[in-house]
Order: sequence, then C-alpha cells, then structure tokens
Amino acid sequence: MRVTRALILTAVLLAGAAGCASSHQVAVEPPASTLGTPFPQRAAQLAASWVGSPTQQTWEAGYVPLDGTTQLPAGAFHSGADKAAYLAGQFHFSVTLPTGPTQQTVHFDSGTRATRPGLSADQALRTEGTGHCPAAGGCPTWLTVTAARATTERVRTSQGPATVPAWAFRIQGYQGEFVFAAVKPETLPNPVDEPRLNGYQGALLESVSADGRTLTLGVATGCGQQPPSGLVYETKDVVVVGATDKPVSMSPGTACPADLRLAPVAVHLNDVLDGRTVINVGSGLPEAPTRG
Repeated sequence: MRVTRALILTAVLLAGAAGCASSHQVAVEPPASTLGTPFPQRAAQLAASWVGSPTQQTWEAGYVPLDGTTQLPAGAFHSGADKAAYLAGQFHFSVTLPTGPTQQTVHFDSGTRATRPGLSADQALRTEGTGHCPAAGGCPTWLTVTAARATTERVRTSQGPATVPAWAFRIQGYQGEFVFAAVKPETLPNPVDEPRLNGYQGALLESVSADGRTLTLGVATGCGQQPPSGLVYETKDVVVVGATDKPVSMSPGTACPADLRLAPVAVHLNDVLDGRTVINVGSGLPEAPTRG
C-alpha cells in the first residue's frame, strides 16, 4: 500500500466521524465498558515501538513522497471520455518511447541520495491508471502520445524536498506536458493493532512554529462533537499528537448534517521539536507539516 497524505487525511476524517456518521445519527456517549485505549497509553505504545522499527527506517532513509508525483497540464481533462481513457491506460503512440535505467537515484536537498528501482516510460505513464474502462459507457476514445522525454521534478518527501527523475509526455490536443516520476516509491508498513479511539482521534500536522515549540494540527470536527482540544505526548525521540473527540448532548431525532471538516488546533511542546518525529495517534504513522 502506498501511503499518501490524501489517504491519511481520509483516515483522520473517518476516525472523527464516529460521533456523527450520517445526517440522521444522534451522538451518544459510549458506556464505560466500551471505552478503548486511553490516549497516554496508546501514545506510549507508539513511541516505544518507533525507534528501530521498519517504519522509522523507511521514513528517515527511504524515498517516501508526501504528495502526488504526477503533474498534469492546465486544462486536463477536456472531457470525461479523455479522463476515462487516461485512467484506463488507453494510449496510442506516434513516437517510440525512450528507455531509461533500471535503477534511478533520488537527490535530496540535504545532500543524501536514495537509489530505487526505476519506472519505464510506459510504466510511469500508467501510474495513476486503473487498467480498465468504467463499467458504464466504457472508454469511447484513446489518447495519442506525441512526444516523450526524460526530465526531473521536485517532490516533497519524508526526507525533505528532493529532485526526482521523471518522464514528460505530450498528448495530442493538450498544451503542456504530463509529468510522472520515474522512480518507484517506498511504502510505509501498515499500522498494526489499531485500537478503538474512544474519546480522542488522530490529527494531521499542518505546521511547526518558528521556535519549534508549537504544532498546529488539522483535526476532524463537525456536528454533534465538542470543539476538539489538542493532545500531545513527548519523548526524546518522538512527539505523538491527537485531539479530543467527544459528543455533545442532542435531543432525540435531531438531524446532524454531514459537515465534517478539518479545524486547526494548536498544541504546545515542553521542548523544541528539534528533529523529533511527529506521529499521528490515529494512524500510528509519522507526519510532516504541509506548510511552513
């Protein structure tokens, strides 16, 4: 499984939806017998298992993109049919695709490098594809590739910004290039033993203050929930973050619109972050700020 920020965001929103999962559900406080692992206990477990773990090794030394590595030109796509053909991998080629090395090197701004299996031009072009047409209507058209070249692109990774080998394509009818990374990314191991998070939830890391002592988190909130408060657990190696997730009393039959959203919540550290890894208590996965 390739873990992207979009997937983690989805997990946070789903975790925060426990108290208001539909437009007709009323939030009810769970009985004490169903309460899950308390935040400090769950956070301590994650902190203890981080050092020396495969996840730590991959996060700190591997090539883990934090965002998508595909760049589409402005105006893509002209029609639903074109998008369906793109996702299905329905391409005609008016040129011979160039070949590339079987191993590619990622250059991180920190000065370190990572060598990873390379993706051929054809493999890269189909990175986002499903390999099949939609069940309804099929794929009524094909896309014609008119040019392809080797290039590089800038990618935000778990090790910071990096320059990554890429393939750039031109497709008939479109201005600009379709750019795809030419490197196979590494994936983080799946979280294990995710407990019920009754009374609290995971949180995304949005930003770190200039002095390194305040983290701004993105926390799921919505109808039927009390305003969330940030939660933090610190060790010398990691900072585990989350937020409260508690329902409010509502009259029976009250409709709760599905308006779940991310709200900024600040937490203050006892010491500067200073290179410590931030871990989302909900997913058990490391976090990187989305902005400065």
